[in-house]
Amino acid sequence: MIDLKLLRTLQALQQTGTLVAAAEQLCLTQSALSHQLKEAESSLGTTLYLRKSQPVSFSAQGQLLLDLAARVLPLVAQTEAQLKGRSLSGIRLAVECHACFHWLMPAVKAFGLIEPNCPIEFSAEIEHNALDALLSDELDLVLTTDQRDLQGVFFEALFEMQLCLGVSTDHPLAQHAFVVAQQLRQETLLGYPLPLERQDLYRYVFAPAGLEVKFRTVAQSSQILQLIAAGQGVALLPRWLMEPYRAQGLLAVLPIGEQGLFRTMYAACRQGQQEATPLRQLLEQISQHQPS
Repeated sequence: MIDLKLLRTLQALQQTGTLVAAAEQLCLTQSALSHQLKEAESSLGTTLYLRKSQPVSFSAQGQLLLDLAARVLPLVAQTEAQLKGRSLSGIRLAVECHACFHWLMPAVKAFGLIEPNCPIEFSAEIEHNALDALLSDELDLVLTTDQRDLQGVFFEALFEMQLCLGVSTDHPLAQHAFVVAQQLRQETLLGYPLPLERQDLYRYVFAPAGLEVKFRTVAQSSQILQLIAAGQGVALLPRWLMEPYRAQGLLAVLPIGEQGLFRTMYAACRQGQQEATPLRQLLEQISQHQPS
């Protein structure tokens, strides 16, 4: 008999490449995972993967089950999301990377008038890996500019926003109308604790120009803004996030290039849940109250 647990186990093994990593992903001990696989092989009368291969290789029968998992598990996740969507009594929300909610408050207030019995819970502590939390059912909605090809996740474009460079007011670039990549070759990039390839300033400015980057990891947006103001580095952030600091004369905000750099803000939820009434109403309010 083929059950969903076996399909999820094999998929985890394929994704991680080792029994140790797969066990960690599934919240099992390695011995429990090995025992589960041995029982499945005994029940099916076949070998599913090749021992002592690094990364793990699968037999033809194991690959057959992996192909089945790729087809079946997304359908199961979609159905579960649809069932949960019909009875959604609260929305767990995170804004990935840009941990600043002030621009969301008008939309949240308007939503509260429409859906008073569906509270919104902000999850700021996991904003840097929010899409992973969405897939593991720790969140219901993620606002992100990082649209990725993730199985089981639905993305919907909400609005465009401008990303600008924040520099201290006494920085040599502070009086420029805009900046280009070559002007930043000596700068220290301040960014969230994410891989360098996911840092906006690296992806859209440094990498296309073939420039190396000095990178400093900072946990929170408020800390990044304070370090910029203190002249400890520069960062690429949404204009709306830096505007209160610019208005107080604490930093300067510069467009990237003459045309500026714009990104799309997406709403991400689990596939099948996008039409759940509370989520749909919240997304409509966010679109109507987008930051300027």
